[in-house]
Amino acid sequence: MNYLAHALLAEPYAHSLIGNIAGDLVKGPLSRHALHPRVADGVRRHRRVDTLTDRHSAYLALKTLFPSGYRRYAGLVLDVLFDHYLVQHWHRYSNWSRDAFLDDTYAVLRNNPQLLPEGLAVVASRWVDADWLRVYETREGVAAVLERLSQRLSRPVDLVALLQVADEHADEFEAGFLEVFTDVQLTISY
Repeated sequence: MNYLAHALLAEPYAHSLIGNIAGDLVKGPLSRHALHPRVADGVRRHRRVDTLTDRHSAYLALKTLFPSGYRRYAGLVLDVLFDHYLVQHWHRYSNWSRDAFLDDTYAVLRNNPQLLPEGLAVVASRWVDADWLRVYETREGVAAVLERLSQRLSRPVDLVALLQVADEHADEFEAGFLEVFTDVQLTISY
């Protein structure tokens, strides 16, 4: 799951939302970070979502559709694609309008700088100004996110080219997302 999914799967309060969004930016043991305890709970929830997703049989099956030499990058592509599918199926998973949800998410990030973990504090205002959670609406937006991720890898990999796998198996990818997200949302709700 990527940022949009983690935001939606957060508990309905600012600390949880911040922790869930910051999860990938908070590395290592939480004791090394000066986090508000409820933000730390959000990071733990983020990590639980990642674990549930990474171990889900449908997610693992989707990874096998990628060429063997690129399967180690399949998770990056799937995370971004899952946010795209979440946009397409938003009404199944949230009673909020997506626009209202995004506006509220941006307001939480903007209005709580003292709660933002260091990594998120560095990028939050740029993300909000760029309306970064709406980028998942389009295929072009997905490609742009994957291009930026490609540039951050230690060795050059064309993650955008891996979208062809999703195109070739479009029904499987969408069905896999629906199964994984539904199961994860149900599991963490209890």
